[in-house]
Amino acid sequence: MTASAVAPAGATAGAGAAAGATAAATIGGAWSTILREDGTAQWARLGKPLYTFSKDKEPGSALGDRVGNAWRIAFAPIPLPPGIAIRALFIGRVLTDARGLTLYRRDDEKAGTSNCQDDCLETWTPLAAPLLANDIGDWQPLARSDGTRQWAYKGQRLYLSSGDMKPGEITGDGADKQWRAAVLEPAAALPPWVTVQHSDMGEIYADAQGLTLYTFAGSLEKTQQILCDAACIAKNWRPVPAAADARPSGEWTILNATEAAAAAGRRWAYKGNPLYTHTRDAVPGAVGGDKWAAGVGGGGGGFAPIARRRDYEE
Repeated sequence: MTASAVAPAGATAGAGAAAGATAAATIGGAWSTILREDGTAQWARLGKPLYTFSKDKEPGSALGDRVGNAWRIAFAPIPLPPGIAIRALFIGRVLTDARGLTLYRRDDEKAGTSNCQDDCLETWTPLAAPLLANDIGDWQPLARSDGTRQWAYKGQRLYLSSGDMKPGEITGDGADKQWRAAVLEPAAALPPWVTVQHSDMGEIYADAQGLTLYTFAGSLEKTQQILCDAACIAKNWRPVPAAADARPSGEWTILNATEAAAAAGRRWAYKGNPLYTHTRDAVPGAVGGDKWAAGVGGGGGGFAPIARRRDYEE
C-alpha cells in the first residue's frame, strides 16, 4: 500500500510518503502538523495523520476506505444526538439508532409533519427524543399527538422498521413506495453492465450475462510459474474489457493499457484490482472459480468472487 498525506486547502504539500506541510503552517482547530521520522512534516486532523491512497485515480474515489479493516475516510463528522450513529451499508452511509438499526423517513412528510399514525405505528416506530432534548445542528425534537417527542433530521421525522432484526438490514427501504432509508451519502451507482446474482455464497456481483466477477489476490507471476502458465490462465480466465467510452464509478475502476498490459487494452477493475470471469461458470450465480490458485507460492487468496456486502461495519 502506497500512501501520501493530504493537506487542507491552501496548504503546501510535497511528494513522497508524507505530504510536506510547511514548517511555518499554523492552522487552528482540528488541523495540525506532526513530525515524521525522516524529518518531514505531515498534516493531521484531530491528531490523526492524513494520507491519500495510491489506487485513487479519480476525484472523489475512496478505494482505501476500510482496506485491511484499518483505514477510514477522513471527514468532518456531523453533530449527532446521543444514541444515534452512522453506518456504512452497500446503499451508502445511513443513520442508525444506538443498536445499529437503520433509520427511515417518509417521502410524504414535509416540514416536520407526521403522516404515520394509528395502523402505521404497528410497523413503524418513531425515533424517540427525550422530553427535554434541544435542537442539535440539523436535528430537531418534534412533538407528536400523543405527547411524545420524535427526532427529525433536516425537518424529516425518523422511524425504525419492525422488519429489521439486526444491524445492516434495510427491509423497509422502498416500502409502500414512500419509505426510504435515511441515507446521508449514497453509494456510487453500479456500472450499467454489472448485475447482482444469488449464489451459494450469498449475493455476488456479475456481468450483464450473469457470470460471476472475480478478483485475484496474490502473485499472478508465481501462479504462472508454479501452477498455470499464461496460456493456462487465458484458457480459464477472461479479463473484463472496458469500452472506450466507459467511465469509472465508485469502487468500479478502469485500468488503461499501460496498467493492464498493452495486449489487454482498457479493462475493468474493482477497487483497482483487475476483474475476470471464469470460463467454466456456465450459468448465473455459478462460483466454480472460487479459491482457484489459493495459496500458490506460499500465500495469496487466489481468485475470489466479489460478494455484495450489505453491512460494511461487520
